[in-house]
Amino acid sequence: MSLSHVRTWRDGLRATGRIAAATLAIIGSLVAVTLSSASPRDPGRVAAIFPPWWSAARAASAAAAAGDISGAGAVPFILILRGDPATLGQRLHAAGALVLLDPERAGVCAAKSVLEPRP
Repeated sequence: MSLSHVRTWRDGLRATGRIAAATLAIIGSLVAVTLSSASPRDPGRVAAIFPPWWSAARAASAAAAAGDISGAGAVPFILILRGDPATLGQRLHAAGALVLLDPERAGVCAAKSVLEPRP
């Protein structure tokens, strides 16, 4: 392989790396904006997102230890809970919840079955 081919190949890798870094920055920004705009309005009622690799039973058990489960999200690792507004968020994070969102503004996480009446 000639030196010019090595430079071309190396330049291609650098360009690909820059594109990947820019793409990740854009995706990260979008996720941050989405999460900040979907933060719970009522800290006593939240949609908790547990690790996706957890089983539905494990997520439900962790959620039940933190508050009262009042609904389920579109996927088994998202649960809607009610509890003491002063401690619900802390308890959910301690139980393993990754993110807490407003159940009404959660978008793709929106509940498919809700066990409580709407306010």
